[in-house]
Amino acid sequence: MNSMTGYGRAEFSLPDHSGVVEISSVNKKGFEFLLHGPKEWQFFEKKAQELVRSQAERGRIRLSVLLHPQSILAQDSSAEQFKKVHDQLEVLKTICEEGNVSYSPSVDLVQRILSSIPRDIILPNLESVESVLIESTRLALKEMIGMRQDEGTSLATDLKKRSTTLRTLALEIEQQSVGLAQEWRDRLLQRLSESGLEIDCDNEAVRREFSVFAEKADNSEEITRIFSHLEQFESGLNYHGPIGRKLEFIVQELGREFNTLGSKSTKATVSDLVINAKVEIEKIREQIMNIE
Repeated sequence: MNSMTGYGRAEFSLPDHSGVVEISSVNKKGFEFLLHGPKEWQFFEKKAQELVRSQAERGRIRLSVLLHPQSILAQDSSAEQFKKVHDQLEVLKTICEEGNVSYSPSVDLVQRILSSIPRDIILPNLESVESVLIESTRLALKEMIGMRQDEGTSLATDLKKRSTTLRTLALEIEQQSVGLAQEWRDRLLQRLSESGLEIDCDNEAVRREFSVFAEKADNSEEITRIFSHLEQFESGLNYHGPIGRKLEFIVQELGREFNTLGSKSTKATVSDLVINAKVEIEKIREQIMNIE
């Protein structure tokens, strides 16, 4: 079982640049892929998505390609930038002298000139670097998947404990419900007596009361289904593929069964146990939102 949260990183080198591939993933109901990088390499998105999709089926996954000039090029670039700033200051000085205006350049002026100078970076074409990008993406993806697996293991451990808690609560509810049929029978007889109805099986009103009694007097079906859902839930926690959606459905069904137990209960102690179970289910629901 994997989480949908993860991060991976891989560095790479090109003749004139160094770079980093970063990949991150967060939870999402479906699959979404985003590529951020040089626009000259935008066609790498299709291949990158294929690589990611082969390892992850759910999540919002973002792949970033960051580039930096090599140190020698950076020095050359700095020298070139210095020359351009110097040339513009000389032009400004000449203009000031011709206009008989005081020339006193400030640091702020130099920074403004520097920021206005375009810094063109010539990138190699995608065909020449695609193999490097693919390998770096694979390395970053491997790291991200490893992180998703580790977090998935931690989530499974926590969810198993919460499943055990639900099982214990269901057993306590089952024990507290002993004599439930007797309690509902007494209620039924009292209600018939207060309504002035005799026990006549042909009477529609009496038959309706019997139907309500039959439905409320036994919660064994709900208890049985809860244990069945918990077995499926715990089995899913050991599954090695995408299982998040199935777990969401199981938890939804568990909530329904415990709600039914609460509506059938005539004891405050059972109602309290049902509330505790619903609190635990809500915590489980929040956790499985992160499961692939």
